[in-house]
Amino acid sequence: MIIMMKKRNLLICAVSASLGLASLGCASAPSSNVKSSVAHGSDKSVTKNNSTFDDWKYKGFGMALPQWVQPAIEGKTDKVVKFFPGYTADQIEIVTSSGINVDNSEDKIQRNSERVLIDGFWVRLNTQVNKTDEPYITVLIYEK
Repeated sequence: MIIMMKKRNLLICAVSASLGLASLGCASAPSSNVKSSVAHGSDKSVTKNNSTFDDWKYKGFGMALPQWVQPAIEGKTDKVVKFFPGYTADQIEIVTSSGINVDNSEDKIQRNSERVLIDGFWVRLNTQVNKTDEPYITVLIYEK
C-alpha cells in the first residue's frame, strides 16, 4: 500500500511537471500568424515613426523627452539656456558624442571633471528617419 502511494505521488508529480513545462512553452511561443503578417507588411496597424528620436533615457519609466535635448544636439546654447534658469548662453558648454549603443556613446564622450555638470542625457535617433551607424547620442551640459 505504501509502495502504491509512492508510485501515485510520483506519477502526479511527473504529470504536473509536464503540464507546467507545456504551458510555459505555449505561453512563450510567438504566434506564427502575427509574425508572418508583420514580416510581409500586411499588418495595417504598423506605421512609420517619423519622430527624430525613438528612445531616450528613462522612456521606459514614462519620462517624456526633455525639450532641451534637440537644441543641445544641434549646439544651440541660446535655446538650451531657456530650460536652465540662471544661466546665459556663454555660461554653458554642450558636449555630445555618438555611438553604436549607450555604453559606446558614453565611453566616447569627453567628460570635464573641472566643470560642474548641469545635466546629462542620452537619446537614440530614429534610424527609419536618420540613416546612421551610430544612432545613440549622449549629451552633457556643463557650467563654464
